[in-house]
Order: sequence, then C-alpha cells, then structure tokens
Amino acid sequence: MVVACGGDGAVRETVQGLMRAPSEKRPKLSVVPKGTANILAKTLGLQVGPFPDFIHACFKQLYWARSRPMDIGFLNDEAFACFAGFGFDAAVIEAVPEEQKRRFKELAFFGAVMQTMFNWNPRELRFESYDAPKMRVRGHDRDGRSIDVKGYFVVAGNVRDYGTRLFPFMQNARVDDGLLDVIVVQTRDLKELVNIGTQVLARTHLRNPHVTAFQTGRDIVVESLEAAVPMHVDAELLDRGTHCRISVHPAALNVVY
Repeated sequence: MVVACGGDGAVRETVQGLMRAPSEKRPKLSVVPKGTANILAKTLGLQVGPFPDFIHACFKQLYWARSRPMDIGFLNDEAFACFAGFGFDAAVIEAVPEEQKRRFKELAFFGAVMQTMFNWNPRELRFESYDAPKMRVRGHDRDGRSIDVKGYFVVAGNVRDYGTRLFPFMQNARVDDGLLDVIVVQTRDLKELVNIGTQVLARTHLRNPHVTAFQTGRDIVVESLEAAVPMHVDAELLDRGTHCRISVHPAALNVVY
C-alpha cells in the first residue's frame, strides 16, 4: 500500500505514478489529509471535520480500514482522482497565490472566484468580467446517446463535491460507478453564473436551462473554438490547450479508507 500524505495535488501525483504499474501488481492507495481542500479524503471519510485530522485518518486506517476499487480519470495522459476542469475554474486556480492557499485553505478560492469574475483593471479604473472562450464537448452518454454541446465552462468529475461539501457541483458522481459526471455551463452571462452558483448550494443547478449534465463511461473530446483555455486536474494547473480527450478507467485502483 502507498499512503499519500498531503493534499489532492499529492494524491494526484501518487495516482499518476501508481497507474504506471501493471494492474495485477498495482499497490493500494490511502490518504493522510494534509492539504488545502482534501476532497478525496473527505469523499472517503478520512477527513470528517473542516480541518485535516491526522490522528483520525491514521487511527481509522489502523483499526477500521476497508478497501474498495476506485475509478481513475485521464485528461490525455494525466491521471486524476477527483476531477478535471476547463475554463473558468482553472482560471480561478491560476489566480490563487500559494501563500493564500496555505494560510486560508478553501477560503482562498472564494476570493479568487470574485477576482476572476470581477477583475479590476487599474489602468482604466473599472471592473472587467471574465471573458470565457467558447468550447465544444463531444462524446456519448452512459446510454450511448450522442453528445455535442457548446459551453464556456466544462468539468468532468469522479466525486460529488467541488472543493467543499457546500458545493456539490457533480451531485450524482461516485468514485466506483465506472462513470464520469460531465457538466457544461452554456452561458458566460455574469448574472446567470452567479445564479448557477447559488443553485449549486441549493442542489438545483442541474435543472438550470444553461447547464447540461450527463454521465459517461466513454471517451469525450473537449476543444476550444476560440483561444487556448487553462486546464487543471485535481486543482493542479496544466498548460493551456485547445483540444484534449477525457477518459475513465473503471475500478483501476484499490483505495483503503
């Protein structure tokens, strides 16, 4: 067994290494949460409070540990345990200084959301809203129906919560169902984006006409129809790109929790 002691970035890098091992020899994975959001640890019940609990995680794994298979997603060749994002959320991650992440944990991302949505232009003394490039998502849903939608913010996830339990963006996602939950936000109107954010808190955002959500066990393709967009896996920034493929490997890794 390999234990990742850190945040979701450390977990992702560990997963990336483990996925290079042959499946029949692949070690199990567990987590001791020591990071900013610790999304996978919270999903597995290894962090029960708002702050990382080293003692709880260690004792649970020593005396009450269970194991189960977990799906692993891929953005091109980059593995992820929780989610991959394109556009707005990657721009938010890009705007968070490492010092603020260490000091304020999850709260640092709320400030970055405001900064990204209402960007202050000191030269012209005015706020500028985030100019999101249009993207196209193509693939098939879990029932084999063809998907071809355009939007300005795309997320493919393996877990329910997006940074905090207060924000269940992919509310139908499970780590062991062999599927990725894909959400495409089809508007860049600032007022409507704020409305969608409040609907996530109320668990009603999937009924919004500007939100397309589906589950898939097949590959999907995301391409930017305008400028290159920032991309991330498990809140770790990758290079900007205009085209990528997302896939899922069902039951690829056994996790201990």
